[in-house]
Amino acid sequence: FFLCVEVARASRAAAKSCRERARRTYPAPLCLMQHFQKPENALRRADELYAVGQKEPALVALHDVLSSKRHRTWQPMMEEVMKRFLTICVEMRRGKASKDGLIQYRIICQQMNVNSLEAVLRHFMQLAHEGAQAALELAEKTISDKVANLLDFDDLEAEETPESLMLATIGGSADSKKRTDRLLVTPALKFLWEAYRTVLDILRNNSKLEELYRDTAAKAFEFCKTYKRAVEFRRLCEILRNHIHSQTKVDPKWKDREPPTPEALQVHLETRFGQLATAVEMELWQEAYRTVEDVHALTLLMKKPPKPSSMASYHAQLAQVFWVAGNGLFHAYSLTRSYATAKSLKAAPSEAELTAPSEAE
Repeated sequence: FFLCVEVARASRAAAKSCRERARRTYPAPLCLMQHFQKPENALRRADELYAVGQKEPALVALHDVLSSKRHRTWQPMMEEVMKRFLTICVEMRRGKASKDGLIQYRIICQQMNVNSLEAVLRHFMQLAHEGAQAALELAEKTISDKVANLLDFDDLEAEETPESLMLATIGGSADSKKRTDRLLVTPALKFLWEAYRTVLDILRNNSKLEELYRDTAAKAFEFCKTYKRAVEFRRLCEILRNHIHSQTKVDPKWKDREPPTPEALQVHLETRFGQLATAVEMELWQEAYRTVEDVHALTLLMKKPPKPSSMASYHAQLAQVFWVAGNGLFHAYSLTRSYATAKSLKAAPSEAELTAPSEAE
């Protein structure tokens, strides 16, 4: 009897823990499940709720379809449901809900239609980018200032403290720019940053969407360069470094896992070339040096030599890193390697491109 009582008590505690976890991940209305026989019914119901301003119940209806086991078979209507779900998430800036929905949709279409997952992820990034642009334009109109002057905050992932909120409240008109940053600019850029991180996390072990992984990393690099996000760039480099480490490390628990293909290693190498170019342009020389180490480690894993066109530009960037470090010998050697590699191609580098690092100093 006492054993049964303890088991029942443990079961109630586990159920309560699950409810609390769901309540922290989603808003309260999203924890209430609805059930639809067909995805069309959920999409129609979500459109009706959205039309009258009920965005939370609309998310409930769409999330139920994505997480229901009876809708695990992909069909064209599921893509429409997912896009509508992401549209509402972007408008409400629900990063955790959008990531959970994308994970559910990856399970649905991973085996049957990977192209649909690619289309949905590109749609998600486009929506997040358009939302950030709209927020920046609104901020410019609000305080009549340029976008470049609105990007002087340090960390997108830093949490607001009670002290900062109190000071911003009593700061008066002199702190109107900081309030605009907190209300308009920071949330939009933070959601765009989370969108890129979410897509990279969804694609990190997907060998069928390696091109999309590279394109997403390139967009994230452009985001860091455009909005001067040095902190986020360092985190992005660490994320990419962990992804390739998880794919190449030897783990006895995953004996049946296949190693990365030569094509996958080439994609990762090209991503590191873009990372190095961004680090050089942002003058983050320590991160550029770490990226050079990553490139060297990847070339050791590759059975085929990298593309000569990529290596020519890589050696030119490497020459600039050595020039800034004051190492003239390695700078000259890198320029020689860049010139020799480019000479074998149809389009040889110009003299201005080779002497640019020296003239810049």
